[in-house]
This record gives sequence, structure tokens and C-alpha cells, in this order.
Amino acid sequence: MLIKLLKGWLNPLCLVLSIYAIAQGGWWLWVPFASLFVLFNLGDMLLPKDLSPPVDVAPDSLLFNLPIYVGLPLLVVLNATFLWLLGSGDPAQMGLWLRTHLGVDLFAARGTTSHGVQWVGGIISMAFLNVVTGTIAGHELTHRTSRPFDMMIGRWMLTTTADTSFAIEHVYGHHARVCTPDDPATARRGENYYAFAWRSTIYSYVHAYQMEKARLAKTGKSVWNPLVSPFMRGNIQNLVPLLIAYALAGVTGMLFWIAIAFIGKELLELQNYFAHYGLVREAGKPVQPRHSWNSTHWMSTNVLFSLARHSHHHAQADAPYWRLDAQRDAPELPGGYMTMIVVALIPPLFKHLMTPALNEWDAKYATQAERELAREANQKSGMQGLNLAAQ
Repeated sequence: MLIKLLKGWLNPLCLVLSIYAIAQGGWWLWVPFASLFVLFNLGDMLLPKDLSPPVDVAPDSLLFNLPIYVGLPLLVVLNATFLWLLGSGDPAQMGLWLRTHLGVDLFAARGTTSHGVQWVGGIISMAFLNVVTGTIAGHELTHRTSRPFDMMIGRWMLTTTADTSFAIEHVYGHHARVCTPDDPATARRGENYYAFAWRSTIYSYVHAYQMEKARLAKTGKSVWNPLVSPFMRGNIQNLVPLLIAYALAGVTGMLFWIAIAFIGKELLELQNYFAHYGLVREAGKPVQPRHSWNSTHWMSTNVLFSLARHSHHHAQADAPYWRLDAQRDAPELPGGYMTMIVVALIPPLFKHLMTPALNEWDAKYATQAERELAREANQKSGMQGLNLAAQ
């Protein structure tokens, strides 16, 4: 249990170290992304796969929940520090307070940050960190629909990618429709990431609106009323970081924040893309571990609050991260999460890696009815080397 608990603190530890790097300014703005990119890939390649059993601790355990909860204040500090560097003054005397009380000289950091490429590194690092903690931890918390405090923290975390509708569409839509044509967050066979990303981004938002509108209409309430509509409250919440960005760095801060949120959202879509790529399911049939691509790679599992144990997550969506099992018999991704993110950006390489994985899924995991669905999907995909298409 102690080892699992310590693993849970890897994510907030990454945030703390990243805050230090961002506060140095200059070329340090690249360090969070570059270092985590290298560590994720090397860790997943060199460390043994994590097949450790789940820990049978109650969902309300403060010990295991605390690493997630602290993510929100750390994200606030991280983003505020970066946005302050963009400005020219000292809003709320933040810089003066940090220099006086903590010895952190943001004024010097601002002075060393003058090159456009440095700012690009900052945007990429911020977007990456906002997903690694904001979206991943927010995803964990917004599945806890019976715990209002967790839901609140989770929704605020999702504002780091302006994606509070995720708490509606993902929990109530994606998990019900996964691996069917009705799910915008399930990538189809042969579909490249770039086509998938815009489809998933737009239609996931539309589906969240449609679900909330239908739900509230049953009681005569309006989806546009923030007092009763989580969808509308979420849209308002998404504006809060944008207004903070304006307060810290004016219009420049707002533009940078829009870029950070957009890139962060599309990084999430990369994970969505390969998490169920090409898998099929009969509509109305129960979701099983075979309907997700699993990963037992060490870094992907432990830094991302067991998100890589995706097969168990979809089979039991309300299970907290420490109670997710490795599911040794579930279909496995050919690489860790960071590797798959890079590969997904190169469509020919992604198809090359996933073709044998899909063939194995069709032969080993699919039911007879799912094989027929897979055959149809193969014929439409235009992919070469898929066995069922030739039968």
C-alpha cells in the first residue's frame, strides 16, 4: 500500500519541479515539457511493466485522494507564474511578495525571457502540464458523481483546457457509447488523428449540450440557466482563467491562454484517439475490458493516476485510480502513452503499428458479432493488411 501511495505523489512532484523551472524564465520554460517527454519515454522503455495489484482502500481515503486534490492549487500557482512573466507590471504585487518572502525573483526571470522560441516552449510546457494534471486528475474526480466536493475540484481542473463539458460528455456519453459509431471520442479504423481531433472536439461538446438540454427539458428547465445547468456553469467557469490571464498580462495573456487551452485540449484528443482506436462493440451490450487499449508501462501508469489501466477503468468507471487492476489479459497498446502520442501524429507510422494489434484483437478478443462489425469497419478503412477484410 505504501508503494502505491508514493506512486500517487509522482504527478504533483512533477508539478512542483515544473513550477520551479517556469519561475526561472528564459530557456527554462522548455524544461518541463522536454524533461517529462524524455522521462516518460525512457521510463516506459526501460522500467519493468507495472503489473502490481490494486490496493483495496476505501474511495474516500484522504491519503490516496490528497495527491489529486493538491493538483488544483499547484496548477493555479503554475499558470499564474507563467502568465505573470508575460505581463509588464506587478499585479497584486505578486512578484514583490515572492521576492520578499520566498526569495523567488520573477522580475529577473521576466528579464531573461525575451526570445519568441522561449515563449513557445512555455506555451507547450503549460499545455502539457495542464493535461498531465488538470485533465487527468479532473477526469478521475468527475467520475465520482456521488461526491460533490470531488466533482467541484475536478471541474475546476478541467478549466485549464477550457473543457468542462468533458465532465458531462465523457462520463455520461463516452462511457455509454464507447466503441460504437455514436461515440465521437472513439477513433474509427483508418481515421487519422487530425480528422479525429476536430470531430471529437466539436461533437463531444455538441453531445454534452444535447444531453443536458434533454435532461433538463424533462423538468421544464433551460440548459442556458447556470443555476440548474452544469453545462452552462461549466462554460462560465471556462472564462475565469481567461479573465485571470487578462488581469495578469492583458490581451497578450488572454491570447496566450487561448493557445495553451487549445493545445492542451488537442493533447487530450491524442489520448482519446489511441485509447479505443478501431475497436467495435454491439450497441447496448456491456462494456468489457476488451473495448479499451490497455497499457501496463510504468510511467504511463503511475504518473497519470493509472489512466493507462484503461480497460479496467471502462469496465468499472467509478473505481478510484488505486483500485484499478492491470488487466493482464486485456488488449495492449504497442507502446506507452507518450510514445503513442508521438506516433499518432504520424499517420502512416500509427497505422503500421496498429494494424497487427487490430488483427490480434479481431482474432483473440472480438465476439462473433464484433468480428462482423470489424469486417465492415476494415472494408471502410482503406487500411492494408487487415485480415478480416480479405475473408
